[in-house]
Amino acid sequence: MASSTPPVYEADRYQADRPRYKSSLVETILAFHKRDNPDAATDLVVDVATGTGIFARQLVPHFKTVIATDISEAMLGSARKADPNQTIEYVQAPSEDLAFLKDHSVDVITAATGAHWFDVGKFVAEAKRVLKPSGTLAIFGYPGFAHFVDYPECDRLLKNCGLGESRLGPFWARGREVLVNGYRDYHKQLACTGWTGIQRNIYPETIEGEPSAELVPILATEPNIMDFEVTWRILQNFLLTWSPLALYQKQYPGRENAAEEVVREMMAAAGSTNMNEKLRLQWEEILLMCHPPH
Repeated sequence: MASSTPPVYEADRYQADRPRYKSSLVETILAFHKRDNPDAATDLVVDVATGTGIFARQLVPHFKTVIATDISEAMLGSARKADPNQTIEYVQAPSEDLAFLKDHSVDVITAATGAHWFDVGKFVAEAKRVLKPSGTLAIFGYPGFAHFVDYPECDRLLKNCGLGESRLGPFWARGREVLVNGYRDYHKQLACTGWTGIQRNIYPETIEGEPSAELVPILATEPNIMDFEVTWRILQNFLLTWSPLALYQKQYPGRENAAEEVVREMMAAAGSTNMNEKLRLQWEEILLMCHPPH
């Protein structure tokens, strides 16, 4: 059972060790934004649940104004430190309540690996309120699992650490399952409330779990959002940013750190002893884009 406790992140570690998104991702979103309306504006973009502003900073060259929101002042503080020129406006606010924004004032809303923590219905309704009729909602994320091209036996070990009942599974905050299921909940909610042009891309096909005949995704032939080359050491540092680790270690203070333990297990399964070995990974990811109802 998922925890009802809000996710806990260490802002500085999150900023240092979380993956960056592909440099082409903004262009992918803009191409969708302008596909049916080449004159669609790029005046204002709002990056909700921005965390430490990793994706918000990528948006700056493409929009006149970038606003980044988060409920955590600690995260926003880290984002401001990483943005010394203050090119972004930061607002502490929940993604489901953007009261500081006028109706139909926003060109694009992005949610980078954060939308699974929202109340789906409330967020979709608020996005509809603030987006222009020609606007775009882009939700994307990665569950943190991957296909190890050279060591496929590690796929199961990593996923078991993240989801297993005896490991971190019970310690994720409620909402994690929305991401693991490939944002199907959003796809369904958007379809039921009249959003148009819905396009949900997944990569690789392992992200989807059981096939869905009702909500058919597009299986991308290459990654859309992730650009994260890792060694065992970099992978371990990334896993140390996972939010349930603190709760897990509090519950089991005598156990080995779960992130360090699973890396040790995967290296043993791979027959590797070099923490700096470069790994070929296919990261699971989802990119969902759509336009507001007419």
